Amino acid sequence: MKFKFLAALVAVLCITSFIYSMDEKKGLIYQTFKAYPGKAGDPYTLMYPLEITGPGKMRVYVQVTKQDKKAPLDVVLVDVRAFEKIEPSLWQQWMDLEEKYVPVKVFTIKNLSRVLDVLKRNVKKILGSKEKPPAWFHGRDKAMLNNNARIEHIIDDAERMVTEGKYVVMLENDNDTMIEGTVLIDFPGEIFDIERDLWEQDPNKPDLLIKDITLARGNRVLVTVEKDKGFFPDALWKQTGNKAVVLRVSVGDKVIETKLPEFDPKRNLKYEEVTFAVPDITITEETTVSAFIDATNQIAERSKANNKKTVTLSPKDQSQAGKREKQ
Repeated sequence: MKFKFLAALVAVLCITSFIYSMDEKKGLIYQTFKAYPGKAGDPYTLMYPLEITGPGKMRVYVQVTKQDKKAPLDVVLVDVRAFEKIEPSLWQQWMDLEEKYVPVKVFTIKNLSRVLDVLKRNVKKILGSKEKPPAWFHGRDKAMLNNNARIEHIIDDAERMVTEGKYVVMLENDNDTMIEGTVLIDFPGEIFDIERDLWEQDPNKPDLLIKDITLARGNRVLVTVEKDKGFFPDALWKQTGNKAVVLRVSVGDKVIETKLPEFDPKRNLKYEEVTFAVPDITITEETTVSAFIDATNQIAERSKANNKKTVTLSPKDQSQAGKREKQ
């Protein structure tokens, strides 16, 4: 019993140290998974497509957290050549899918199941062969309880050009038992896809706050946002649509929303603070102004209580008081 406890503790410490060593300049996929029972020759397969945007190291780390009986989960890394042929538009549909890691959702994309079958068939041939693997095969490992899988692969510009930067991590379960766990992939890229519950559990969460709301020359509103420590990767500046980090400023009855790359184009927030001048608005009378960072709740933080601040501002030429903060 003591040995099992120590083994489990080592596994937890390993994945924790891996999280702390993640490079903020890299893309990240960090998800829980359930690999349902499969069978020999026809495994239950989960796939994680990703795109590389530059040379560097990709790391794949899989931890099994629950299984009824000890059985290995295959972890495989391949590039797009393993499909033999996949149309760019079909790949893009897969990448654009909101639930791109859920097999049932993936197979709703017309013609994708056919090319995925080709991929699975080609990987099956490799795993059962003693011959030298093809160029599209970049590593394999097995994960079980207290035995994490890890694959590392260095990608240079020559390989990235050949593969178009397209890679897939595969988890295959050919056992008659369900396997649950987490998969963590970091790589040179712009994807940031971390499951919220996992991020909430990370002790290295950031803390964003509205530091100040003041008036500049010409009675323009200035909002200062600060980040207090914590993991805050470059990929956040690349998020669009409903995944974008938003600063919302309310000036009287006017509401202005601006996204992270717009209010902090130089990425000052990674290391210190950034001051944003609200465009096209000047204060001409006493006005209530509110600022709300991460208004759409994209970031897991140590505290959300300091994300919003409200003050009353008066034009500088009418009142030297400048502002009065609301309690």
